[in-house]
Amino acid sequence: AMPQPGDTDSDRRLCALCNSSVGDEAVVAINRLWHPDHFCCNGCKRPIKQTYQTADNFAYCVVCFAAKFNPKCAGCNDTLVDTCLLALDRHWHPRCFTCSTCSRPLPNGEYYLVDGKPYDLDCHWGKRLEKREAIDRG
Repeated sequence: AMPQPGDTDSDRRLCALCNSSVGDEAVVAINRLWHPDHFCCNGCKRPIKQTYQTADNFAYCVVCFAAKFNPKCAGCNDTLVDTCLLALDRHWHPRCFTCSTCSRPLPNGEYYLVDGKPYDLDCHWGKRLEKREAIDRG
């Protein structure tokens, strides 16, 4: 029998992609039901098997979402996926935000600026002394 208007139960059990009945294996996402193989990433078009993120009512697998929407690291230019630091108005992998003198990652993203460049505590004192001596020598 064809579902009648107002027969919401059968309507609700239709796959959002192919509009046919979903059965027991349905995926519920973005307030719709989908056949597991029909709930696909808007980026790579592959079925989304685990976590997903949405933008503009489209679903993306985590990798495609990151590539499209996440900032890139100011140090290595790779897309930032999980943890990142915000420093000097840019985003960084913690390992890529490093001291301008010794190139070690800055602990907890804490840094001291000299001439617009980040330094860790030790190197920053050295840099300031260097500057002072240069000024003294004139």
